[in-house]
Amino acid sequence: MSLLKSADATMNNLNVHVIENKNFKTVTVELKFQTLVDRATITERNLLPGVLRAGTKRFPTAAAIQDELDDLYGASLLLYQSVSGNCHILTVQIEFANERFIENENSLEENIFGFLNELLFNPKISQDGFDKHTVAQEKEKLRKNLKASKDDKSSYAGERLIDEMAIGELYSIHPSGYLEDIDSITEAGLYATYKTLLETARIDVFVAGDVNPEETKELIGTVLSGVPVGSEKRLRGGAALPSEVKLVETAKTIRETDEIQQAKLHIGYRTQTIFTDEDFEALMIGSMILGGHAGSLLFTTVREQHSLAYYVGADLDLYSDKMIIFCGIAPKDYEKTVKIIDEQVAILKAGTFSDEVLEDTKAMMIGSYQQALDGIGGIISTEYQKILTGTSKSPQDMIEKFKSITRDDIQRATSKLERDTTFFLTSKGEE
Repeated sequence: MSLLKSADATMNNLNVHVIENKNFKTVTVELKFQTLVDRATITERNLLPGVLRAGTKRFPTAAAIQDELDDLYGASLLLYQSVSGNCHILTVQIEFANERFIENENSLEENIFGFLNELLFNPKISQDGFDKHTVAQEKEKLRKNLKASKDDKSSYAGERLIDEMAIGELYSIHPSGYLEDIDSITEAGLYATYKTLLETARIDVFVAGDVNPEETKELIGTVLSGVPVGSEKRLRGGAALPSEVKLVETAKTIRETDEIQQAKLHIGYRTQTIFTDEDFEALMIGSMILGGHAGSLLFTTVREQHSLAYYVGADLDLYSDKMIIFCGIAPKDYEKTVKIIDEQVAILKAGTFSDEVLEDTKAMMIGSYQQALDGIGGIISTEYQKILTGTSKSPQDMIEKFKSITRDDIQRATSKLERDTTFFLTSKGEE
């Protein structure tokens, strides 16, 4: 792949990253606003993508915004919020045609940045806050989404596990917000939260495609002029990762009941290893061997051999020191399932899995990273991962590491796994 990354630049409180890649006929711009996740504002933050997308001073309705996007040769716009480890991120993404392929067009890129400046720094406000009707609509959407998430028992069990496992950690804050916060959110309060975000967030601008890096950086410095001067305490790289890994003092089990037929079993482990550690790639392979695909230890035993689980898997979080095993089982099968899970974790630690599952897993992991580099979105994500983790570790570096990982490496990495919290949501009458 032809991938050239320009030297980064800082201007107007923006960290600018231009990735020149001649394989694409479209250009993608992503602005990422990064702060530490905050319990007091996380629910409000979930409203911002919809509120910003609904209108600006110049384009006062969603329809007017869409008309402008159509005039920009059908540019596509996406706003969303996410949480990675300790960090909340508001992302604004726009993809547009490369003006080099449009006859008699030489100002599209400049107009795109002008549109983004309008969208982000001149939102539609009424008196001292966001538009009342828009905020009410977005609050209702969020209320419905949070209720639906609670009704999804697998999602609920995963959330409750983290509640109990990560007490006192930023990681325990619910990324989607809290139902009980919605009614108290006001138009003025939400606007104040947004202004604080602009003033305090680390702002990274990514531009990827067949562009001229120097010309693009000059455009950004000239056109994206609405960024507030803000604070000198904007986050530096690596803020997503925990400052320390925790040991398990006492493993605990939490049981809850509900009107359900299929029970939800979620087990959280402390890994004592984070992204910047030498053993992390081996831990990634180990987690995938345990429960990351249809040939994994958990899938072939818990589901196929013993027919205990409707689904089963293991998930390693890139931005924390946690690995989660999850499955849906019959309420009566709790003890048997936990026993088999323990046996499979022991097999992983002992390295007594087959050569075939090791090589297949490495090939799948390598393939997934190679595939990520085939699209502009994946390229930007992997570059941003460096910022979140404070490392220079590239996907190519990780691929080479995956290739060389041995059984001994996996044993060393997974030997540090300790079960922390078990959460079991079962049917009433099965206590």
